[in-house]
Amino acid sequence: MLQRYSELAAPDRIILMKDEVYKLPQTHREIQVLSGIAWITLDEQDIILDRSEKTLLPSSKNPAVISALNNVPLILAVW
Repeated sequence: MLQRYSELAAPDRIILMKDEVYKLPQTHREIQVLSGIAWITLDEQDIILDRSEKTLLPSSKNPAVISALNNVPLILAVW
């Protein structure tokens, strides 16, 4: 059975506290929320992801900007 590359590679982990902002490198396009709620902005579009939700970001010349939406630490797995 074939698996996507991201399923084979170990993800990087990012932890953000309230009021922290992170620019996701363009080499990372897949995001899964492990804890908290993520607010992701990419190309003037907002994406809200709750715990256990996952998304594949479209290709862009701009980095995605990520922040935590509540007082709970935001923990992400990114590929």
